[in-house]
Amino acid sequence: MKITILSGSGRYQDRWHDFTATSVEVARALRALTDDIAVRSLKPQGVRDVRDADLLVVNSGLGCYSEVADGPEDEWAEAFATLREYRARQGPILALHAAANSFDGLDEWPTWIGGRWNRSASMHPPIAAARVQVTDHRHPITRGLTDFTLHDELYSYLDVDPESRVLLDHSYEGRDHALLWTVERDGARSVYDALGPDVRSFASVDRIELLRRAAGWLLR
Repeated sequence: MKITILSGSGRYQDRWHDFTATSVEVARALRALTDDIAVRSLKPQGVRDVRDADLLVVNSGLGCYSEVADGPEDEWAEAFATLREYRARQGPILALHAAANSFDGLDEWPTWIGGRWNRSASMHPPIAAARVQVTDHRHPITRGLTDFTLHDELYSYLDVDPESRVLLDHSYEGRDHALLWTVERDGARSVYDALGPDVRSFASVDRIELLRRAAGWLLR
């Protein structure tokens, strides 16, 4: 099995997240499943690696609202076509943290991952020790897991597709906010996992276990 991790770069990098560092942590965690893991910059040449991947992991952000000159637009059009081909063959997707606010220009992205960051409403409280709640104990990803605490910034007020199945959430301002969900559509599986803004999140054994379970479920 081959896992390709697309790590935020250029137009999909930002000043708040060290995607290089967190992508290394993700790769380290997923080596329990396979040694064939490629970490590639999220640029047109990096996207080409998705063509023979069995699992696509996206760890990226929005960057500078697509103002960074990181490749000709025809190369980006080719990259988006590669991603569409991957999805057309029912390739699974694991989208992490700021990936909910990524891929401007790929209009299908929120549908593929079952939700998105709402730029007029979504936010997060300050990064700190945070409590994560398991809301669905029947799904293979969360079966047997219990609530846990880790150092993180917990996204709130995300837009979640009605077809998405929420497995984790947290409580903030008197309501519950989804943190991890799955979606199965057109024969393809996706998981969105909002955790992991920096390497401190990956010190949690529960967070590592969650990543491995999500990837394992996606790889069936």
